[in-house]
Amino acid sequence: MGVLFVLFCIYAATLLLPVVWLTINSFKAGNNEFFYYQWQFKGFSTKNYQALFSGQNDIFTMLANTLILALTIPTCSVFFGMCVGHAVGSFNFKLKGIVYFIFIMPMFVAVAGGTPYLYKLMNDIGLFDTHFGLIIQSCGGYGFGFLMFYSVFKNISHTYSEAAMIDGAGYWRTFLQILAPQAKDLLVAQWVMGFIGTWNDYAGPRLFLPSYTTLGVGVQEISEGVKNANYTYPELFATIMVMLVPIMILYFAFQKKIMTVSLGGGIKG
Repeated sequence: MGVLFVLFCIYAATLLLPVVWLTINSFKAGNNEFFYYQWQFKGFSTKNYQALFSGQNDIFTMLANTLILALTIPTCSVFFGMCVGHAVGSFNFKLKGIVYFIFIMPMFVAVAGGTPYLYKLMNDIGLFDTHFGLIIQSCGGYGFGFLMFYSVFKNISHTYSEAAMIDGAGYWRTFLQILAPQAKDLLVAQWVMGFIGTWNDYAGPRLFLPSYTTLGVGVQEISEGVKNANYTYPELFATIMVMLVPIMILYFAFQKKIMTVSLGGGIKG
């Protein structure tokens, strides 16, 4: 046990050291201080953060665009995944196996394989370069989210639904007030992971939302600016820290639920 504890401490240190290094160097005054004093507090300055929040890098616009997507995309994804998972997992009907296969099939298809067709579709229906066009792509209810909710609702006794309907509840009320709360741990975990994934996403906004800069796209543009000497490395690190801190706080706040669902497979009971 002692050896395992030491090994896990070493592993934890390898994960924390890059964050500590990034934090220290985000407060450096410029490239010279970064190159010569990477692990020291010489050249300590808050000017990178001051410049960031003074509007120089348009950080508030990036934050607004990122928040719009990070709040709506996981909400739509979780809601529709939960609806489809409930429908397939809780009811028996003809061709159920085929429907199940259709909703997990996207998991076996490479994302890049369907991107050209999706790009053309967004252009053809007039949703290209709109927030709604990117958000609606998350409303399919298929893939891993569907699979997790399907496993939960499949294992919930029908007694709950029958008792609610005897008391006069309809399908939606039974679903939202009786069944959905029993999957709340999975719901929270899926939403948090979806938020983190959308917050960090670069490819989606870059491809389908070129006129609206998000934090992921902004970090990439600033990193290109570093190569062209338009920005310094500490300025880039400060932007990364602004992007990193909120999702670290969110993950630490819900880590128990996420780990419980991950280890338990999302199955209740």
